[in-house]
Amino acid sequence: PRPYMNMLSKLASVHQMFPLHRPATHGGDEVRLKNLLANEEQTAEGEGETVGSDHMTATDGLHDDHRPPEVLRKLAPRPSVHRGLPLDAGTWEDVKSPNGSIFDPERVKEIIFHGGIKPDIRAEVWKYLLGLDVWEHTAQQREERRANKTQEYFQMKLQWLTITPTQEHNFSGFRERKCQIEKDVKRTDRTDAFFAGDDNPNLTKLQDILMTYVMYNFDLGYVQGMSDLLAPILSLVQNEAESFWCFVGFMHKVFANFDIDQKGMKQQLEHLRVLLSFVNERLFNYMRENQSENMYFCFRWLLVWFKREFCNPDIMQLWEVLWTGLPCPNFHLFVCVAILDQEMDVFIDGQFSFNEILKHVNELSGHLDLAAVLEQAESIYLQVKQTLDSSKEPHNVLRKIIGEEVSPTTENSTEEDNEHDDDDDDDDDSCMSIVNERSIEEKE
Repeated sequence: PRPYMNMLSKLASVHQMFPLHRPATHGGDEVRLKNLLANEEQTAEGEGETVGSDHMTATDGLHDDHRPPEVLRKLAPRPSVHRGLPLDAGTWEDVKSPNGSIFDPERVKEIIFHGGIKPDIRAEVWKYLLGLDVWEHTAQQREERRANKTQEYFQMKLQWLTITPTQEHNFSGFRERKCQIEKDVKRTDRTDAFFAGDDNPNLTKLQDILMTYVMYNFDLGYVQGMSDLLAPILSLVQNEAESFWCFVGFMHKVFANFDIDQKGMKQQLEHLRVLLSFVNERLFNYMRENQSENMYFCFRWLLVWFKREFCNPDIMQLWEVLWTGLPCPNFHLFVCVAILDQEMDVFIDGQFSFNEILKHVNELSGHLDLAAVLEQAESIYLQVKQTLDSSKEPHNVLRKIIGEEVSPTTENSTEEDNEHDDDDDDDDDSCMSIVNERSIEEKE
């Protein structure tokens, strides 16, 4: 059984029967789409005359500057991008001062973004990218910090290890999280040699770290999907306490993914819609005509940062690229757009419905070329950046996506629009809740 796919398939059927916040389709919409697909080089003036008047009513939850423009815009060309060489031991030693500090962390991040990290130094560099080690610290300061962090970890671990049966019986929140962790650990990355086999001590480490995180962050505790994020870190770093603090650093970057109200996930899906509509209008219009622009089929990608779409060596390289924060904090959204962009012809030529798009996206797992995806993602980013640099339009949401500051006046306007978006999303909160829960259970 595929509960995740079944749920989204049912959701798509309901969405088609009772479109959320979608008025009846105007006859002009079909003509516009037909004309768009037949001739992508129409003049913007001619397109604008047939489209602009009813665009606000044809859009699901997008407002003002961040609604997908129907008028064909002049985008900057996509530059050719090629991956570089990974950070190697020689270069890593070159950026170390005699006292052990890293004197050029920005150069290090640039190299990692363009080429990743060689496996022989990956564990050491990850500790910097994830905040366990501090770039400016000397070797002595680094060892002192690690010792203090190790002591802090085992203090927190001792707290849950010494909870009495009576305490556990009277602490339902702790009991439920412990039960969920035990279930998830048993099915996390069991095909990886590091976690394979019965009575594997590494599974105990995995469980202990997750239980200690519950004590570290009472408010969040444990949510399904977190074991997927920890497993590659533990398999590489191996030291239990250091793996924990690296995991804490990773969770700091994706904390919003696990909000109980799913506000963070909904915002990312909305930003993904805005970005796709800007860089690939043809694909976005096709998805909108087929009730697929909600982007729910990308939920798993965003939740666990493509963990199930790539093999372990590839996911390690992808994550270290994303951890650099280059070229913008939301580069993972450009990775999503790059994958969708590559699959556009499959979707459109095959006349895929939501169900078929969902099925195809899930079947991409293990069949994606990471280098090609990263090259295209960077190329799309550069295209967007150059287009915005030469544009007189505010494009507030797009500018925020790529990390640019937005003036207070336009930002307040955008926030008001987002409040309306939140109101519009109230009806599908329950749908998103089910998607969030089911998608993680797919591996069962």
